[in-house]
Amino acid sequence: MAKYKIETKIEAIRLYNSGLGSTTVAHILGISKAETVLNWLRLWNKHGLDGITRKKKLPSYSSSFKMKVITWLEKHKASYPETADHFDIPNAGTIWQWKHQYDLHGYEGFSDRRKRDPTMTEKKKLTPSEENKELKKRLEYLEAENAYLKKLKAVMDQTRKEPRQ
Repeated sequence: MAKYKIETKIEAIRLYNSGLGSTTVAHILGISKAETVLNWLRLWNKHGLDGITRKKKLPSYSSSFKMKVITWLEKHKASYPETADHFDIPNAGTIWQWKHQYDLHGYEGFSDRRKRDPTMTEKKKLTPSEENKELKKRLEYLEAENAYLKKLKAVMDQTRKEPRQ
């Protein structure tokens, strides 16, 4: 469910266009940030009602497109909202995330993280007997680890009690 109804977005735009500031509009309508009102206004001015209507499916962007956006952002020393406007991306925060991923991981950071981890799907394919074997292995490992830690604690306690020479 969307955080704000379409009626609230339209009312915010109407109030802003009537001369109220974005901070005042946000306060009147209980919107957490004035930037949200300005973003709705930007989308409304560029796309009309479609701009502020929540989409059923999130857009998917290729790694090369993300790289193109980041390159443009840096080359033009543009802000995130300016870049979002230039490339017709609804949320400027998306570009911030891409830039952050790129700064941390380089081009590899652009891989689609919405896809399920392949190890998760592999685990679903296990038969009950295979799953039991995996769980038994895990239990044996944890029991051994627990025994080791108990032994280590006992040795540490023993060395603390012995007088120093």
